[in-house]
Amino acid sequence: RQWPPPRDPAPTGNAVILGSGHLSTPELAELVRTGATITALRPIGAAPEPRHRPSDRLSWFIRARDLTCSFPGCDRPAEQCDLDHVDP
Repeated sequence: RQWPPPRDPAPTGNAVILGSGHLSTPELAELVRTGATITALRPIGAAPEPRHRPSDRLSWFIRARDLTCSFPGCDRPAEQCDLDHVDP
């Protein structure tokens, strides 16, 4: 589901675009003002998935949330990692 951008986005901190890096609040606000859309990756309170393999939507949510491998000390990008393993 997509929502229209707010008229005046409140500054809440920096944003991260996977594969592109960090954006400041003003940069993010400008993207939203010029037509970028906001996509909810996973609704708050969503039911658990009924299978072992996560859906594409859940996979994107986990990678966006974690940004890097979940193994302690590993900084490999999350998009290069298995979601269900903690081995580096």
